[in-house]
Amino acid sequence: MARDSRRALTGDLLRYGLALAGPIGSAGAQFLLSLVLLRQVDPAGFGRFSFLLIASQLGSAIWSALFWAPLPLVLSAPRGAGTLDPARTMLSANLCGVVLALAPFALIARGVGESWSAVALFAAFAALALLRGFARALGYARARQRRVSGSDLLYSVALLIGTALLFGGVVRGTAGAYGVFLVATVAGLLAFGPGVLAEQITAFSVAHLADYRRVWRAHGRWSLLGVVTSEATVNAHAYLVTGFLGAGAFAPLAAAAILIRPITVVFNALTEFERARIARALGADDFAEARRAVRLFRTILLLSWLATGIATIALLWFDPRLIYPPQYHRRTLAIGAALWMVTALFRVMRVPEGTLLQAGGAFRPLALASLWSAFVSVAAVAGLLLVAAPLWSILGVALGDAVCAALILRAARLWYGRAAAPALSPAS
Repeated sequence: MARDSRRALTGDLLRYGLALAGPIGSAGAQFLLSLVLLRQVDPAGFGRFSFLLIASQLGSAIWSALFWAPLPLVLSAPRGAGTLDPARTMLSANLCGVVLALAPFALIARGVGESWSAVALFAAFAALALLRGFARALGYARARQRRVSGSDLLYSVALLIGTALLFGGVVRGTAGAYGVFLVATVAGLLAFGPGVLAEQITAFSVAHLADYRRVWRAHGRWSLLGVVTSEATVNAHAYLVTGFLGAGAFAPLAAAAILIRPITVVFNALTEFERARIARALGADDFAEARRAVRLFRTILLLSWLATGIATIALLWFDPRLIYPPQYHRRTLAIGAALWMVTALFRVMRVPEGTLLQAGGAFRPLALASLWSAFVSVAAVAGLLLVAAPLWSILGVALGDAVCAALILRAARLWYGRAAAPALSPAS
């Protein structure tokens, strides 16, 4: 039995390594690109760039709610006679959404003051990133992890080459950075092969697009509410500071947030991987395996948080100028990093249970938890901006995340008790 447990743990760690290799590579390349741009543009330019990356991530979060999170549930659900192909339903709705997303992305980029060339490059990159994200989610749902890892690897290599061109001055400024992201995203899409792109286009039909209403009623509406309110919890500072004080005021907050990016990488990479894995376990009524996955997930996140904290302290203690230009002061970076680390700890505590609820289709309690935390976060950030420097608005985000963590942990405990009881009862 002990040998079987060790073998299972070894398999888990190997799967984690494969799941993390691509995202860590792409995040590392993106980190280097951000550092190059940090020294190449003024704080206002870096603030615009950082804010638009948040806007792109918001698009990805919305797509996760509408398509990526429900996808494993839709594909694994029993299919009755005469029902439409669920894969074609999701593919049709995704393609339609990607086309419609171009306009909002362009309007946001122009609204923060980017040039028209930068607007076009950013909108194209952000929209295609949604298409690539769906291809990744579909790969996980179909247990094709190697294809997903290959896409991540090619994306990382292209991003590194683009970063080198940015560093060498071949491309410059925020427009050049968006162009690098666009080329890397196209490369990541091509890694899935022509079959995936052809399937995305040929699978489209109006009948399947209309059938998405069924997915929306079952999963999408609550999941989307959760994403919108989670966004208010996590990024209230970005929208309020940028909206009222400008991109230049947001730049120090974004610069400090660079230090905790490794934790975010682990969150994003393992959440997609674990959501599909836990959904398969729950679909087979293997609740013990689902709980084991949640525990291992939290352990990996805590270790990542600890390693990031040690690296951040070391950088700030020795010399922040290794990565930051002189206009970013050590005291500002230290306060920002400390506040972000506290915020990240609350996220470490809630992400595994949140993933369990997503995998089980329990989007309503997730939405309600993030709704309450959004109220706290927005109110706290707004209040802090009235009485303190913008940097302290991060504390409002931390308070919202603390409320969200408490509510999600409670909701997951109640949901698991109800869902697992029939499967674990002696009569079953």
